[in-house]
Amino acid sequence: MSTYRIQSGDTLSKLAQRYHTTVGELAKANNIQDPNKIFAGKTLNIPGSRDEFIPSTSQAGGGRTGGTQGTTGTQGAAPTGPAPQGQVGQWIEQARAELQRAGVDPSKMDPRAIAAIIQHESSGNPNAQNNWDSNAKKGTPSIGLMQTIQPTFDAYKLPGHDNIRNPVDNIIAGVRYSIARYGSVSNVPGLQSMANGGGYVGY
Repeated sequence: MSTYRIQSGDTLSKLAQRYHTTVGELAKANNIQDPNKIFAGKTLNIPGSRDEFIPSTSQAGGGRTGGTQGTTGTQGAAPTGPAPQGQVGQWIEQARAELQRAGVDPSKMDPRAIAAIIQHESSGNPNAQNNWDSNAKKGTPSIGLMQTIQPTFDAYKLPGHDNIRNPVDNIIAGVRYSIARYGSVSNVPGLQSMANGGGYVGY
């Protein structure tokens, strides 16, 4: 579960906007009786991180969207079924609906495969940012649920979905990139590795 330590000047309203949730959900997740009273130094649970992801014992690799991985992947065993329950699952379904309206084949964007990438890349935190890898050293850190770098996001976003930190916009760009590079989200090398008994590697 993702957590946040309250800073001086924070309000539940500001934090709800930052983490793409609601004041009510934050209050419920933290048993807060009066949403107008929060205290600096206390830790908040972020409700969007409680989704039921695919269980895995593998460890994340170092690659990120826009990296230098050259494999194309082959169709093999891959996650199937509905998106996970919870807020991340809702974001995935919203993104898939937008992608379908844009003409993307639903069979190429399995929601469980998308959820698996999100689990390993950001643990479901739409504000996740990688400040240490090679992309970050070049000035283009990996950002958001699917850890896209800005040039990749700009190349694969849909019109009207221009915010790399918006979870739906981020998923849209990450999915379109995955399909363009690997043929489908299920073909992402990290998922193919897991399907064959290996560990997850970044895409």
